[in-house]
Amino acid sequence: MENVKFQILANEQGLITNLSMSGLLVVENAQQLKKELVGTLNRLCDSVEINIGEVDDIDLSFIQLIVAYTKQLDGKGNKFRLNWNLDDDQRLLFKNVGLSDELFMNY
Repeated sequence: MENVKFQILANEQGLITNLSMSGLLVVENAQQLKKELVGTLNRLCDSVEINIGEVDDIDLSFIQLIVAYTKQLDGKGNKFRLNWNLDDDQRLLFKNVGLSDELFMNY
């Protein structure tokens, strides 16, 4: 993944409690981000925190990826919290695509 940081934190049992993503969250990196996220699905704690910050750029492909991922979490019964640290232009993208409420925007 070029210019993307994907970090995983796990508890003592090896279950993932925290995911962090930053950098260029754009279509060019979407396939690798998808691979990373799918790879976490069977290793998650009952409750997981997803942090997205230090974003250099973000586009609709990443938003779609996060929406699909959170639907998978819902289907598996995992609780999750999304923490976003976005600038004004990035927040405007969420508003323009009508997803600001659905993705639990925390400013």
